[in-house]
Amino acid sequence: MNRLLLAALFVLGFFPSLSSAVDIKNIRPCYAPFGATRYDLKLLPGDVLFITYDLEGLKTDKSGKTNYETTLELIDTNNKVLYKKPTTNEVVPQLGTGRMPGDLHVIMGAQQAAGKYTVRLTVHDKLETDKNLAAKKFEYPFDVIPQSFGFVGVTAPAIGFPGQHYVTGFGLVNLAMNDKKQPNTEINIRILDEKDNAVAPAVKIELPRDMPEGIDLTQANFVPLQYPIYLNRPGRFTIDIQAKDNFGNRKASLRYPVTVLDVNSFVGK
Repeated sequence: MNRLLLAALFVLGFFPSLSSAVDIKNIRPCYAPFGATRYDLKLLPGDVLFITYDLEGLKTDKSGKTNYETTLELIDTNNKVLYKKPTTNEVVPQLGTGRMPGDLHVIMGAQQAAGKYTVRLTVHDKLETDKNLAAKKFEYPFDVIPQSFGFVGVTAPAIGFPGQHYVTGFGLVNLAMNDKKQPNTEINIRILDEKDNAVAPAVKIELPRDMPEGIDLTQANFVPLQYPIYLNRPGRFTIDIQAKDNFGNRKASLRYPVTVLDVNSFVGK
């Protein structure tokens, strides 16, 4: 073996603290806590950007507790900070190691201007004495698009288990209406397997027929909807939701993956 390489391995083996600086990994936009991965980062006003991540290399004190601060910032296309919020975290990682899960969310205002935005998160490990290792940050760009017909506020778990009633929630906004202030909208929901084949007949929701009680689109052009799925077997699936606004001649789509886990593969029989 090359002597220089051997010397480098020797140093890394006896000084693990060289790689113990706080780090941010597994950054993932998703649909709410523990949600399915979100691939479309073009948000409508009123929508929510939710991101999960993992912190690694956090120091712990004598009692085994971490002490770190996260600072969330929303930045517009002119590099102006529109929102800033620091949060102090003191948590005991009871399963060991200096790893902690985290998440952030930013709510777009109902009148949020269209344009390019960036969310920035900075993590400061207050127990790290080396200032060069104490802080880490990441930035994630996204777009806000002009008001139009589409989905907002989606909640969709990433995983489920056989026998569970899995529920997807979402809102439709900016529906066109007739003279009676009623919409004419169709929503088709399909469940697809890994080859993109439907595993069951599509479910169809029609508005105003299936509109929740008490909805007045003249007061707020927003329709909250839910779709329950009974998970009868494990596997990897895709939920495909297509919405058509017939009065406005507009379409919107929502698509995300769901994994149904076999509990026996983890706990044994």
